[in-house]
Amino acid sequence: MMTSAGKLDRDRQVARRRIDGTILDALRNLPTADVALALGIKVRGNKAMCFNGHDRQSPSFTIGKNKISWKCYGCGEYGDSIALVEKILGFDFKAACDWLCDRYGIGTPYARGKSRRVSAQKPPPIHSSASDTNSGTLGDPEIYSWLVSRCGPVTDPRGLAYLKSHGIPQSIAAAFGVVELRNTTRAYASLKSNWGADRIKKCGLSSNGRSLLWRGYCLIFPFKTDSQVTYLQIRCLEGNMKFVGPIGIEKPIYNSERLNKMPRNQPLHICEGIPDTLVLEGRGLAAIGILGANSFRREWVDVLIPFDLVGVPDGDDGGKRFRQCLTKEFHARSKSIRFVVLPDGEDACDVVSKVNDA
Repeated sequence: MMTSAGKLDRDRQVARRRIDGTILDALRNLPTADVALALGIKVRGNKAMCFNGHDRQSPSFTIGKNKISWKCYGCGEYGDSIALVEKILGFDFKAACDWLCDRYGIGTPYARGKSRRVSAQKPPPIHSSASDTNSGTLGDPEIYSWLVSRCGPVTDPRGLAYLKSHGIPQSIAAAFGVVELRNTTRAYASLKSNWGADRIKKCGLSSNGRSLLWRGYCLIFPFKTDSQVTYLQIRCLEGNMKFVGPIGIEKPIYNSERLNKMPRNQPLHICEGIPDTLVLEGRGLAAIGILGANSFRREWVDVLIPFDLVGVPDGDDGGKRFRQCLTKEFHARSKSIRFVVLPDGEDACDVVSKVNDA
């Protein structure tokens, strides 16, 4: 009788044979540091604390000299970027490849009938108004709105501690509709009862049709347009996962409705992520959030050009890429953008929380 480990290995081999070879090579050659950062692993140089949680003082997760592999010298786990997604998100090989292809715009690894070549994707059409900033694949606003409406305000000590440590006032969290979800098993059962497993999977909240993408207590940050929730970012506060969003759904601008309320030429802060956006809004500064350099879409340039732009990248390698992306996109349109320079390894939340503690 085949063991579960043997069956898993067999399934991986079958999946590898079905994927387009060119796309598979592209996925295996993705920089491990980039993928690790996208998965919420804080990489310093080529080191990080292992996602298995066994590190106590010194990091044992190490990125290889070839920059496309990793190994943990504490627990012995190793692999490439695909394996890292499998480990962190609990995906099978196929779902991990789909996730990477979606995030990095590589193509569709399991297209029916014939494979697709790896190529640069054609930029989406340019829009001219702030109301179009969330255009594209919107997922399922009806389900997202339904889920958020059935979650409660942040009252659990874990959620309150997270907000406090990031310098986010509870009043701001409430104003932006941040909610907490305590029981993902019960939430999935309710979603399935009301909407069906297939629809939950299609909207990106499940990869296996049996459970949500994440486990345990979490905070949910909704992206809203005209009172509808068009996207969700989940901040997991239990387990190995950190930030999770719907699979296969384009990441929109966070707090895009702010753009409709601002006069031209007013300062607008472009933050790298949601917590920094909320921190600045809590300080009375107009801010929007972009979920990393890889999420920036070229049609957003037209929407943001009317404002006095101030970039707020994190003080790490991901922040450098974020700054380079914004500089390239706006300078190509002869639009200037200033940047806030943060200390190495810190973000706006870190700086503000230190000020609050002083």
